[in-house]
Amino acid sequence: MFFVVVILLVVCIGLPLFYAWRIWRLDEPSILGWLLVVVDACVFVALIILVGRWDIAGYYLQFVLLAVLAVSILASLIVHVRRPFAPSDRRAFFRQRIPTVVSLAAFGAAIVYVVSGTVPPNQARDLAFPLRDGRFVVGQGGGVTLLNKHASHDAQRFAADITAIGQAGFRASGILPDDLDRYEIFGKPVVSPCAGSVTRVVTGLPDLTPPNADPDNLAGNLVVLLCDGLQVELAHLQEGSVSVEAGQQVSAGDPIGRVGNSGNTTEPHLHIHAVDPETNAGVPITFDGRFPFRNSVF
Repeated sequence: MFFVVVILLVVCIGLPLFYAWRIWRLDEPSILGWLLVVVDACVFVALIILVGRWDIAGYYLQFVLLAVLAVSILASLIVHVRRPFAPSDRRAFFRQRIPTVVSLAAFGAAIVYVVSGTVPPNQARDLAFPLRDGRFVVGQGGGVTLLNKHASHDAQRFAADITAIGQAGFRASGILPDDLDRYEIFGKPVVSPCAGSVTRVVTGLPDLTPPNADPDNLAGNLVVLLCDGLQVELAHLQEGSVSVEAGQQVSAGDPIGRVGNSGNTTEPHLHIHAVDPETNAGVPITFDGRFPFRNSVF
């Protein structure tokens, strides 16, 4: 898992910097050639901004990278602005630009696909946000697999995995620390997102040291609620923190536990998803009217 995080950091930070450097050094004979390269780079970086885990790479760093890219584009434009718009040999130009056009089309299509996953379905059920006392970021969430690893699972296709960030914009102090207290979200209060009844509670499972996981108890300590025909599950709660019992009635905002690292999880976070109890099909949810897709801040 450590190396996965390192690769993620290289992709999120290294590739945008590479494209900024490439544009800075660009020397195209025509503005049209310059535009193709710049637009291709911008589309690729935009895709990274959309799908990157910025709670891990640094939430505010994405804006710094965009600023660096903008400066490199401006500097490159100053160099190219007086050059002819179109090349003299257009046939040779378009032959040479086929890879760039293919790249632009592919990454452009990927962006359309990703953006489609940020739009809440019409039948989404609105819930209150289930966390308190922090600045929270959706790590996994949305309607497509590039934003949400749960999207291919029928019951959890609209699930959200939520982390928290500190003042510097990171979800933890370190890349993958083994001290749970170094994760911003660990121990944060979890509250009921709706009014209803508690139908199931699991407690007594330990909080594991990252990256250890418990594949035999996937959800770890959990609370399942039934709210107006909607079954809502909140998972990976802290050992000893669950404060409700099966059969108990709760209102939106009532405390039910704290965020932990129990179950099949690589690091502390809150997992929440909703299903139709009759079909076990995943039901899309919003929090206070907002669809929780990756990098959404609450």
